[in-house]
Amino acid sequence: MIKILLHIFWIALLTLFTQIGGIVWILSLAFSSALKAKWPIRGRTWLLFIPVYLLATFFIVPPLARLSGRVPLPVFENPQLRPENIWFCILNRTYVRPGLRQALEAVAQQMQTQFPGAVVWYMDANFPFIDGYPLEPHFSHRDGKKVDLSFYWTENKTSKTVAGNPSPFGYGVFARPRPGERDYAKACEEKGYWYIGLGGDLAAPFYKVENYTFDAERTAELLKLLAGHPGISRLLIQPHLKTRLGLDAYDKIRFQGCKAARHDDHVHVEFK
Repeated sequence: MIKILLHIFWIALLTLFTQIGGIVWILSLAFSSALKAKWPIRGRTWLLFIPVYLLATFFIVPPLARLSGRVPLPVFENPQLRPENIWFCILNRTYVRPGLRQALEAVAQQMQTQFPGAVVWYMDANFPFIDGYPLEPHFSHRDGKKVDLSFYWTENKTSKTVAGNPSPFGYGVFARPRPGERDYAKACEEKGYWYIGLGGDLAAPFYKVENYTFDAERTAELLKLLAGHPGISRLLIQPHLKTRLGLDAYDKIRFQGCKAARHDDHVHVEFK
């Protein structure tokens, strides 16, 4: 009974965080049972699951997703638009509508004018299938029209732009309010939204904040290009950054409110 419950738990967890993982686990269980007599080793199901899952993720899911109107963001083929962490791709969280991919590729190309060699780093987007299917822990990444992009950071010791950002999982490195700037995140926490800064707590053990500086120039240019693209309908960031970066005139750039996680570690992009 415990073993059955454990399998149910894995199926639910893998389905929640990868969409296809639960199905792959069921297939792996079936293969494992069939091979039990000829391959009597511990961990057999996991040894089957990993290659089958990777095979499905990189070779089976992409063409099937296209049939449902979604495409994966580029992994290696576009050096100007890349995943902040390969795990976003492995977990099938990088699917978007074709129009959104085209918009991001266009903005990434435009970034080269002012910052040759610059990369637009993406994080969570959407799962490959089913409108309305939740991408935890996000509230709105459910229709192929949403994606999170990393801000730019500079390493103080080398003065070089960080590849991605200092966080090992993309989120949680905040461009916090300066003295005199209103702290909207603190105001939200005081209203009871304790979880909006959780990403920062998770990222804190993995980097030293004093080693990095928020790259306001590159980030401002990225946000201006995104706001100026006709296919982009809305950008969400913390209000103190909108003001600091001189973006008050851009109506597409808005505050996400208190319900969602704070957005001074990334920009949430929405396609029309």
